Amino acid sequence: MNKYKTWYNQITNNAKNRVLDYYTERHHIIPLSLGGEDTAHNLVNLTAREHFVCHWILTKFTTGQDRYKMLNALRMMRAENPNQKRYKTQITSRVYENLKEEYAALQSKLRSGKGNGMYGKTHTEKARRAISEKNTGNQITEEQKQKIVMAKKDVKRAPFSEEWKQKMSKSKKGANNHRYGVEVSKETKAKQRAKALGRKQSAETIKKKADAIRGKLKPKKLCPHCGRDIAVNTYPRWHGDNCKQQT
Repeated sequence: MNKYKTWYNQITNNAKNRVLDYYTERHHIIPLSLGGEDTAHNLVNLTAREHFVCHWILTKFTTGQDRYKMLNALRMMRAENPNQKRYKTQITSRVYENLKEEYAALQSKLRSGKGNGMYGKTHTEKARRAISEKNTGNQITEEQKQKIVMAKKDVKRAPFSEEWKQKMSKSKKGANNHRYGVEVSKETKAKQRAKALGRKQSAETIKKKADAIRGKLKPKKLCPHCGRDIAVNTYPRWHGDNCKQQT
């Protein structure tokens, strides 16, 4: 028998013959996603640490689609939940990183092409109308907005790698761009212009933007043709290769 199966059986069998008077979690010996039943003989009470370890061990002796399911189950055990203590179980950052990377690769492979539930399918007009009607008028509350703001406060994402930037650039160029070859009619242009005319930002919005950039140094770039230091956001449009003073 595989050593991991042996360890797994030892933990679950030991749990069958004891009574714990502190925090425990119910565990399916044979996971439901692997065909186990939601019955008493397939359930044991484990400590939070044992529960996490059992799910970790399950990733060691399952294969194929079953392993993907167990990786997902282990990944979900790291999600924080105020009613459960298992997310505090310690695991090294390297092991967790490896598990996440393997799960992401499997997820991408299984959900691409024919593995995607919507592959080759389109919504009917009736379904589209139902989706549209359901979402029409949906607005988040002020409380929800505040939660979103607080969740993002002081959180900075990691900078994009050069490789990622190159891939994104390539994926949006030429025929890969969803607007490639599309011509906007004069009627559409007129509608866009009419909609934009007279549009003004509120005083509150203007103040927020001003407060956000006040005191910050704006990065600049030297144009080799006209010799001026130009703000990086406008540099590509009027300077560099598009500078009027280039020889």
